[in-house]
Amino acid sequence: MTKEMIVKPIACIALLLAGMSVAAHAADFGPLSLSGFGKDEIGVANNVGTVDNNTNPPPICYGDPREVLPGSTKCRPTSLGTVTTPTPMFQLTANLHHEFDNGLKIEGVLTKRLRNGSNDIVGQNWFEKYVGISYPSLGTLMVGTQLARAWSRQDAFSYPIGLSTAWSETGAGFGLFPEAVRFTSRTFFLPIGKLTLEATYATNHSYNQYIGPQGPDLSPTPRMLELFAQYSNRDNLIEFTFETSHGAGQSSWGKGPFVGASNLPVLGPGGAGGTTTNVYSSLPRQSVAILEGDHWFSPQWMLTWGLRHSYWSGEAVTCGYVTNVGNGQPGCLYPSQGFNYSTATYNGASYQPGYSASTNDFLLGLSHYRGLWTYTAGMVYLGRGHTSNPTQWGQGNWAVITNLGLYRKMPEIYRNLSIYGGFGYVRFGHLGPAPLSMPSNGQFSGINPWVSTSGETFTLGALVTF
Repeated sequence: MTKEMIVKPIACIALLLAGMSVAAHAADFGPLSLSGFGKDEIGVANNVGTVDNNTNPPPICYGDPREVLPGSTKCRPTSLGTVTTPTPMFQLTANLHHEFDNGLKIEGVLTKRLRNGSNDIVGQNWFEKYVGISYPSLGTLMVGTQLARAWSRQDAFSYPIGLSTAWSETGAGFGLFPEAVRFTSRTFFLPIGKLTLEATYATNHSYNQYIGPQGPDLSPTPRMLELFAQYSNRDNLIEFTFETSHGAGQSSWGKGPFVGASNLPVLGPGGAGGTTTNVYSSLPRQSVAILEGDHWFSPQWMLTWGLRHSYWSGEAVTCGYVTNVGNGQPGCLYPSQGFNYSTATYNGASYQPGYSASTNDFLLGLSHYRGLWTYTAGMVYLGRGHTSNPTQWGQGNWAVITNLGLYRKMPEIYRNLSIYGGFGYVRFGHLGPAPLSMPSNGQFSGINPWVSTSGETFTLGALVTF
């Protein structure tokens, strides 16, 4: 790691700290409260997959992000380099609320989150946008755009140990429900601790941008059920999340929004006449079960752990736009992205059906608190997949992601300011496509298993809350 690679990130953080001395405190204006955070983070990674002798990132092959089909080899990286990535982020939440004398409370919540000046989740203008009503003896009902527990709670456990990307942004969960109804029970006080139960039903519009000859009427309406339970006592916080869905576009990006699939049914090629025949049709289904928690050995020592099982039914690659190519024959451009697919043949022509798959992943971390300082160590293991797919789509690979972190509160500058840094190490089982639980080959700072089985990362950041 060169001197420039260290000095440049520190300079950027220093500029951020200079502006934080005038940061606003959380604001309450009667029934309206404003809260949020701002942070700037610089990441440096080596053994990053590049092309053109370390001058450019690899191109994107639409419909084949893992570059597993023969035509996508041109999108694989061909060289290794070192890349520095800034990640400024800002979030603001407005909460308008009123509580009546009998304890009944109503509220409306709007949350906006920006990353590098754009929506944190592409295509989603609001991080949260819901109204809620609660009564102490019954619970809370919320309707509107809400964060999925599968992502938000995984992020809450893994972010403090520097493994948010590795844990909360992988697996078969979803991150955001654009249209959801959620009921959270009151807290039940048991002899051995406290228990809260919750159920969420989510849906969204069917995919409506399909421009092929079949039209959007073939796209399903996605539907989701998420169950959540939280238990706590003096020494433990334990949470269980279960999601099951159908009709949604499949991925292993655990932060992705819940949107409709764009490629149903799977239309297999016909005979010499060129007509299509519905030879394979399946409503995409996926689910995730997550058990995770914190255990306090003492006020100074905390253990973080997590277990996750992901399942995907598989989703085929189909054409989103059919036109005539140069030789006058029908061709397919911009295919709809599938999940865990392979090339098959029907009537002498090829197509790409999906195959079901499952994975098991693990999280383990340790935190030590000492005054203003926090020291952390953690790891995520993304396991091999179980599937009958004859194509190697990543099911034979695994990954271990580790991080050593250091955090310090900075009350000398601002009471809600902290700075942090971390050294990470990524290790893949072998060269080839990334494990199924990863959404893309370059998920971890661009370290791509097509060209490197390992890489190191360095992170330096500053965070202020208000």
